Amino acid sequence: MRISRVLIENYRNFRRLEIDPFPPSAVIVGENGVGKSNFLRALRLVLDPDLPDSARFLRPEDICEFSDTTYEKGVKVRVEIDITGFAGNLKAEAALDGCFSELNPLTARLTYLFEPLVKVDGQSPTNLTRDDYTWDIWAGIKADRDGRRIRRDVNFTVLPAMRDAVGDLSRWRDSPLQELLDTRKPNKSALADTAKKVSAAMDLLAQEPDIAQLANDVSKRLIAMAGSRVDISPKLGFASSDPDRLLRSIRLFVDQERTRSVADASTGNANILYLALLLERAASRRESDAVLDTILGVEEPEAHLHPVLQRQVFSYLLRNESSLMVTTHSPHIAAVSRLDSLVLLRPGRDGATEAAFTARCNFTAMQKADLERYLDVSRAEILFCSGAILVEGIAEVYVVPALAKALGFDLDEHGVVVANITGTDFQPFRNLLGSGALQVPHVIITDGDPTNKEGEYIHLGLRRAAKLMEPVKQSDFLRRVEEALAMGDQADTFSLRAEAVDVGVFIGPKTLEVDVAPLLVEPMVSAYADFDVSEPLKAKFEQAARGLAGGDQAHIEEFLRRIDAVSKGRFAQRLASYVENADFSTFSSRMEGVIASVTSSATEEEKERRVVMGLYSHSTFGHLVSALDQISRAVRKTGLFDAKPAKGEA
Repeated sequence: MRISRVLIENYRNFRRLEIDPFPPSAVIVGENGVGKSNFLRALRLVLDPDLPDSARFLRPEDICEFSDTTYEKGVKVRVEIDITGFAGNLKAEAALDGCFSELNPLTARLTYLFEPLVKVDGQSPTNLTRDDYTWDIWAGIKADRDGRRIRRDVNFTVLPAMRDAVGDLSRWRDSPLQELLDTRKPNKSALADTAKKVSAAMDLLAQEPDIAQLANDVSKRLIAMAGSRVDISPKLGFASSDPDRLLRSIRLFVDQERTRSVADASTGNANILYLALLLERAASRRESDAVLDTILGVEEPEAHLHPVLQRQVFSYLLRNESSLMVTTHSPHIAAVSRLDSLVLLRPGRDGATEAAFTARCNFTAMQKADLERYLDVSRAEILFCSGAILVEGIAEVYVVPALAKALGFDLDEHGVVVANITGTDFQPFRNLLGSGALQVPHVIITDGDPTNKEGEYIHLGLRRAAKLMEPVKQSDFLRRVEEALAMGDQADTFSLRAEAVDVGVFIGPKTLEVDVAPLLVEPMVSAYADFDVSEPLKAKFEQAARGLAGGDQAHIEEFLRRIDAVSKGRFAQRLASYVENADFSTFSSRMEGVIASVTSSATEEEKERRVVMGLYSHSTFGHLVSALDQISRAVRKTGLFDAKPAKGEA
């Protein structure tokens, strides 16, 4: 049994939020203040039997500030939950009879509704107060049947963030152990026999002179203080000898020798133990028919767990507990999540929180496996970003953020991640980040790779872009790529590369290092000089780099050979430190002039496209600059060269 759909209207962060389908073992991510805790709170309004009814009477501060109406004018708050996964369970079908909203698959719907008591025909109510409202929980597709009773059978329990697991486990009434022992009570005769043995052991201990004297001294002190009216006869012991109370004396120890109590455990271990007890309690309640199921929500479990434990514990839980949902900031937890379990909450254009999710994305089995493997290795940073730049290698991971920062766009500050997909198959990542799933603004930067090692023209960059196009456009695009191949080194592929921008792909003419040499020649020479290579080789590299910067393509082979000799990754890492601190004020001024010239007669609708193309066509590294400009517009709402001055400018 699990939640399969959620609708929240006018509650806290949510003007209207619908997640359909809602994934099993949901992992809910999002920045602070976006409403992850409020999302769980909304579900509690419907299903949590421990939430007092007074908490279901909402206050003005519980109403979404972006709602079309207000508390005073008669707002309605609705939380709908669809539950599925119980078909064939006769007890569940009987308990949920009358709640069904769909028969295939068999689905039950519960609705929490908070609304004004009286409807004023033809008039808008004004100045309503809490006394003018009522709430109820309804069932069925028309929300016209009593749904309150369902809380007895389907529970929702939330384990809050920054909880005091040690304290809860140490207190009998707050520990999940209490209910576990209640449902698994030992035989009464065994309890009675144990109680006798405990009583005998305590009597033996009480005979010790010091113990007996202490009890006697305390008794005398009480009589001296309050006289005989105090109904207390103190006696020391370590457990109740009453069989019915003996169970409450049982405590959890964290070692087999029973020498270390829960209080001696680390906070992280105590939280894992507490979570295990909750899950075991839920299983016991299902097995004993006390409830149909318990759905567990866990808030930010990373607050107490080492990253390795986060991965290990939740890798198990998210694959074995379908009635579990987790809110988290942890890329370690997100990394071990199933791809179709992810829900991303973020502010929408109107300020209210909206959701993007992967449950309805049609990944192939291979794409899903590749993406889950990638997220696991990369620690899932792209799930937490405000924008992404997808690249094919490690060199771009170093160089792109450094160049952006030098141009006044700090990617880290704005939550933009440069994600190395360690390959050239961008399609799965486009599916993940695109409009059908997480809807994260992103661009793709890839090499043109016009030739292979034998010098034959292949234009792999264009073919990568073609894979992301609609089938009809793809066919025509590939036809023109073939025409370019037939022309060999006489072909001008700029128009094709510019067309790829329409699908978010920014293709360089050749390869990264060659393309950026005209812009980064000085940082490149300085970076190469840092390596432990001979002076003649340093001279060869400088000659090749300056030759390329001057437009002499004959230097490409030697230039790349020198970089490969120290490794592209090491060179890019060293280069990034020089790029980040370089002065690009002259270049920025030139780009501002380019933008001014291409937009002087453009309409507002034409300006962005003209800027992108103006930057793109300016140089061999134009694809890099225009990609940064586009992601800047998506994230900062302003272009790369009109946001703030680059380093070195006044």
